[in-house]
Amino acid sequence: MALPSGRRPSLAERRLATEHATALALAECATLTEAAPRILRAICELLGWEHGALWTVDTRTDRLRCMDVWHGPTVSFPGFEAGSRRTAFERGVGLPGRVWASAEPAWIPDVVRDTNFPRAAIAAREGLHAALGFPILLHGRVLGILEFFSRDIREPDEGLLQMLTTIGSQIGLFVERRRAEEELDRFFTLSSDLFCIAGFDGYFKRLNPTWTKVLGYELDELTARPYFDLVHPDDRASTVEEARNIDRGLDPVLFENRYRCKDGSYRWLQWASTSYPGEQVVYAVARDITDRKATEAQLEATGRSCNGTPRIWRSSSGNSRSPGIRQKTPPARRGSSSPT
Repeated sequence: MALPSGRRPSLAERRLATEHATALALAECATLTEAAPRILRAICELLGWEHGALWTVDTRTDRLRCMDVWHGPTVSFPGFEAGSRRTAFERGVGLPGRVWASAEPAWIPDVVRDTNFPRAAIAAREGLHAALGFPILLHGRVLGILEFFSRDIREPDEGLLQMLTTIGSQIGLFVERRRAEEELDRFFTLSSDLFCIAGFDGYFKRLNPTWTKVLGYELDELTARPYFDLVHPDDRASTVEEARNIDRGLDPVLFENRYRCKDGSYRWLQWASTSYPGEQVVYAVARDITDRKATEAQLEATGRSCNGTPRIWRSSSGNSRSPGIRQKTPPARRGSSSPT
């Protein structure tokens, strides 16, 4: 790291740059596996360490295993790296294990002389001495360990340990956020209902694969056109009305309309949706009720044939259904905020 003036950055500046580089890696990467090399490199290069490693908890065996390592381009510690990769630490054993057990950072001035460092012999052969480790924490639970090594003997730096502990907590929050996003993605993808996020500009922003199964379009075909184009012409007026209600922030209700399939047929969809004006989006879920509507039509026809008088059958949602009943629908007016 060099400043425009050519001046060597101060310790405070290098620590600030480390925090920034770590935050940038977490913002730009989708997983810890992807972010780890950048974080290890930033800490090594900016803070003067020559070898770094990430250890994660293997929940199946309740052991720590080495997930990734990094070293500078001018140094190499092949024996130490190989020894780390083939070792699984229990709580309290070695530098990773003691950090895991205490959930606190640890500093070893010289690992060669440390009585609880199983890799000491390899470290001695390859010239590694000082080491520090800090936990990746989430709500007090250790998710992993980051450890770093130097060829020099270095005394503990409490300020550095505190800064790295903060970085460990930030990484923990990143892991939690990514796990929550993965769970949401699985729920979104695997649902048999039609999930969507639609923008106030009249286009779908995100759809789950069920849309393809029900309507026959590929997802990129659906997001490339205004969703209002797919609504049955007879349902558009009620769709506009419902969209205006959603725009005004009225409580979401169930309503129904027909969407055109790729083969030209129509499917009945029952919708529930709510808008978030601050985000300019509508979150909605629809269910294909085409078969139910066909059953209701058959029952109505049976009623006519038996009594000679049309009957009004009530759906499970409590709405009356007959040829003249108003149907509420999804994709609203062009430019409307709601796809329902």
